[in-house]
Amino acid sequence: MSQLALFSEPRSRHDNPDTSRDAARAVQQHAGALENLILETFCLCDYLTDDELCERMPERHAPTVKTCRSRLSGRGLLVDSGVQRRNSRGRNQIVWRLADA
Repeated sequence: MSQLALFSEPRSRHDNPDTSRDAARAVQQHAGALENLILETFCLCDYLTDDELCERMPERHAPTVKTCRSRLSGRGLLVDSGVQRRNSRGRNQIVWRLADA
């Protein structure tokens, strides 16, 4: 199996119940649309923590939004703003921004 295929598969452990594997497949089907929505949100809001991003998408499951934001940052589309941190729920969080074009 190629490495690309490995990372394009739905993410769930092999020993998870079938409901978890089904959920992973369902999330993967909508990941592209959610990625676009997250990027559009950053176009409007510039700088956001994960919690702030989730607050702007209350109809979405917060862990799914955070995972999607993580994929976008892994691909270099969102980056750590560098010096900014915001306190949320008693802890500092990275403030993300769109990468420079």
